[in-house]
Amino acid sequence: MVFGIDLTSTAVKPTACLALDTEGQLIYFGFLSTDADIISVQNSYSPRVIAIDAPLSLPLGMCCLEKSCPCRPDSGDKNRKCDRELRHYGIPCYPTTKETFIKELIYRGINLKNKLCHQGFRVIEVYPYATKIRLFGKAIPPKTTREGMTFLKRELANLLPSFSPYLHLFDHNLCDAAMAAYTGLLCHENLTEALGDGKEGLIFIPKASQG
Repeated sequence: MVFGIDLTSTAVKPTACLALDTEGQLIYFGFLSTDADIISVQNSYSPRVIAIDAPLSLPLGMCCLEKSCPCRPDSGDKNRKCDRELRHYGIPCYPTTKETFIKELIYRGINLKNKLCHQGFRVIEVYPYATKIRLFGKAIPPKTTREGMTFLKRELANLLPSFSPYLHLFDHNLCDAAMAAYTGLLCHENLTEALGDGKEGLIFIPKASQG
C-alpha cells in the first residue's frame, strides 16, 4: 500500500492522511494531529511509499531557514533545484528560501521525513498541485471554491472509482492527501518523474504520459 500525507505546519491543525492499496483501492482516510500519531499509523499499515505534501529538504549549503544564521545556498539561486524545475514547467510552488512564509511546515516536514526514514520507510516529497496539472491540465479551478471541489471530486472518482462512496466526506485537504497517495502509487509503479538533485531533494510528479 501507499500513504499520502497533506502535512500541516503544526499539530494544532490536524493533517489529512489517506492510504491506497497497490490496486488503487481506498483503505484508510482521516485526520491525525501529532507526528507520533502519523508515525503510529504508518507502523500499523507499513506502506511501501509514504508521499508527503511538504518540502522535505533545504537548498544545498543551508542548515536552516533562520535569517540570523550565516548559512547560504551553494548555488546562485536561493531555491532548490526541484523548485526551479517545477517553475520551468510553468508550475508555481512555495519558496524554500530564508524569506519563505512556510518555514514551520518545512521544518516539520524534514523532521517527520527523518523519523520515518530512520524506521526504514521510503518517503518521497510530492506536490498535489503539480500532480493535478500533469493529470488534468492547467485549467483547474481553485480548490477552495465550490467549483474547485466539484471538479476535484469528479476527477478523483474517475481516477479512483473506490472513492465514490466517500467523496461527500472529503474536504480539499483530503483531496490533496488523495493526490499525494496517488502520486506515491505512480512512484511505486515507476510512473513518476523525479525533479531536482538527489543530494539536495527530489519532488516526484507523474510522467507527462500519465495525463
